Amino acid sequence: MTARKIVFQLHLYTGLTIGLLLILSGLTGSVLVFREEIEALVYPELMNTVPRDERVSLQTMLKTVQHAHPEDKPFFIRMPRTPEQTYLVKMNGAHDLFVYVDPYNGMILGEHRQEDTFTGWIALLHTELLSGEPGKIILGVSALLLIGMSITGLILWWPRNGKFSPGFKIQWAAQWKRMNFDIHRASGIYTVVFILLIAFTGTSLVFNKTVINLINAITQSPPRAAPPLSDPRQARMPRPAFDMMLQQADYMLPASTTWITLPQKPGAPLVVRKKFVQEFHPNGKSFVYFDQYSGKVLQVENALTASLGTRIFNILYPIHIGVIGGTPTRLLQVIIGLSPLILFTTGYIMWWNRRKAKRYHSRLIK
Repeated sequence: MTARKIVFQLHLYTGLTIGLLLILSGLTGSVLVFREEIEALVYPELMNTVPRDERVSLQTMLKTVQHAHPEDKPFFIRMPRTPEQTYLVKMNGAHDLFVYVDPYNGMILGEHRQEDTFTGWIALLHTELLSGEPGKIILGVSALLLIGMSITGLILWWPRNGKFSPGFKIQWAAQWKRMNFDIHRASGIYTVVFILLIAFTGTSLVFNKTVINLINAITQSPPRAAPPLSDPRQARMPRPAFDMMLQQADYMLPASTTWITLPQKPGAPLVVRKKFVQEFHPNGKSFVYFDQYSGKVLQVENALTASLGTRIFNILYPIHIGVIGGTPTRLLQVIIGLSPLILFTTGYIMWWNRRKAKRYHSRLIK
């Protein structure tokens, strides 16, 4: 068996094995590119409010939420990023109960489980196949296999006669089998760079520790500092007000506050997440860590002054969701998300035609 035949077999059977999973991942990813816009359109009563003079304190807002849901525990708080946007309090974890609160009067506007909404369910399907950590691992492995498929596809596309132009063209007037082949070949070459980017960045989201260690090794960058710990010995002290810690975080890092991570364990810090205008990441990658008992600042991470390895890793997620170039790149991301459907369908048709031809010839021989 020749080397090209081996490459062909790897490309073919990898595609047949994970093709449907890649279609699912691509289509759900295309939907999630405009998740915020879809949710604002479908659930305006939860996402938006009428701006007024002053917001209620964060402490008051949280007390209201905890009173309404005494058996649940606040985990994340999404801060309003526009005067019209509401608070989102995620209870118990990142993907459990979502509670929306008006920032001006502190009233709860509504709540739902993530899986109970269309976009929430799509997000869980895209990121973990509705099955938690095992689903994430499956998606991560599939992304690695997609990288392999892209490389083998590029090898198969590369013309042995040195004539590249036919590989970019589709003969629309040709016989349908030839046209199907051209669509598969041309679609692959036009999207291969983008697919490689999406596959690698998707892999980095699943196997993030491995990828950041690799990037740090290549760039000879030091690793991020480990998150600091709160001192439980100060648990008897009066708890500091959240709003005071937010003011201090603004002083330490003059940037927009996007999320607050509330401590779930005695030694965990309270984390204020921030975004500088210069950052591509929609949530920012700058953090201020507080002792949950004393309110003391334990650590400050500024994304703009982070090591080269950390800055490279921080840009992978924005690339994956297509936000770097604004609306044009987001639209491009939607189109690229459709490519697995086109490539798998045309590839499957070619495989099926070959299979039928082999069966026909075997019958003739008999």
